[in-house]
Parts: sequence; structure tokens; C-alpha cells
Amino acid sequence: MKKEELLQKFAETSVEMYRKLYVKVTGTSPIVTFSQGKAHIAFPEGAEPNALPLNGIYVMFDKDPQTGKLGRIVRIGTHEPTNPNGLISRVFSHFSGSKNRSILRKHVGSSLLRSKPKALESWRVKNVPGDSATEKKVTQYLIDHIAVGFVPIDKLDVLSEVEKYLISAVALATVSDAELVAQREGWLGNDCDDPTVAEYGIWNDDHVKWHPKDETELKKFVRTLDKYLA
Repeated sequence: MKKEELLQKFAETSVEMYRKLYVKVTGTSPIVTFSQGKAHIAFPEGAEPNALPLNGIYVMFDKDPQTGKLGRIVRIGTHEPTNPNGLISRVFSHFSGSKNRSILRKHVGSSLLRSKPKALESWRVKNVPGDSATEKKVTQYLIDHIAVGFVPIDKLDVLSEVEKYLISAVALATVSDAELVAQREGWLGNDCDDPTVAEYGIWNDDHVKWHPKDETELKKFVRTLDKYLA
């Protein structure tokens, strides 16, 4: 398979995987939202309430702050394999932590401060606390605009690979599918100072530009995601 054909096939497959991921998470996973310092959990219609998964992938959706309706997927993440049972605590750290513990918070803050160069420059500095006013605005944005679902995976040694594959699939689908491109209108991340976030339309910067180097790797990508999105 020629390189151009491989990349075209990967783009088409990424859109398919995006749709499988969306259907799986919205149809089978509890959805977590936050307000007034508390987490609220909604279970799929017809499903029995159960505990949140301890290990796996989290999937963040853009949500309408007025209706709560879920929109497109805007971030994929996981927890460190060396931190078993750490999935939920990792999600909570994005909503209640600081920019130095959450790249998501850093990107959201950078987007909020895009029109304030001095404040943005200070916010970008690593390992220096962000100003409390901006941290509060970041938290409020996440509360208003983000809902979280999950893909449970108990096998810790595959988390990083599955995360990489899902990030690349969601990123490529977001710039390839006309419907998803249209849904980016008005999204805060369009103003992010990180060019990868602004270009690909999700709150990730790692793995966004990954693609299979040959047909064998493409087949592995499909086989791996099919296993966890079935």
C-alpha cells in the first residue's frame, strides 16, 4: 500500500473508530459531570448503576452548559500504569487541581488568557503556581463544558497504547469529518496558544499526529481498538 493510500485509509478508519468510541461510551458508560464541588453520575438508560471503573481510558465530551447535551469528544486520557486504580483520581485532578498537575487545565487557561499577553506569559511558566483567579475560571469552564465517560480496561500494560491510538483517531476524525469540523465553531480551544490543540480541535497535544508507518501497523491499530470498543 502506497503512503498516500495508507494515510487515506487511516483517516477513514479514524472516523469509524471515533464513531465506535462515541457509541460505546454514551451507550454503556456512566457519565460524570461536576457542579458545586460535587460529582454527578448519570447511568445509561436501562443500565444498572454500578461503580465507576478503576482502570482504563477517560473520554471527555464538550457539553452544552445550558442543556447538558453531549457534543463531540474533546479529550482522551488515562492514568499512569504505575498507579493502578488511579483512573477516577486522575479525572478529578483536572477539575480540582492546578495547571502544573493538568495539561488540560494549562491549555484551557492559555485559551482564556489569549487576549492578555502578560498574564498568558506568566501562566505558561512551568512549575510556578497559576494565579487563583484564572484557576477558578478554568475550573468553572470545565464544570460548564465538560462531561466524562469511560472505557474500562483492567490490563494496565496496554493503557498507553490504547490511549495513543484513541487520541490519534479522535484528532484525525475531528479534522477529517465535515460534521465534526462544523461542531468546532465557537470552541474555546480554537484560541489556544498551543498550535496542535488549535489545529486538531481537541485538548490533547501528545500522540495527535501519530499515524501507522505501514499496513501491518494499521491492522494492529484496528485490531486493538476493535477489541476495546466492541
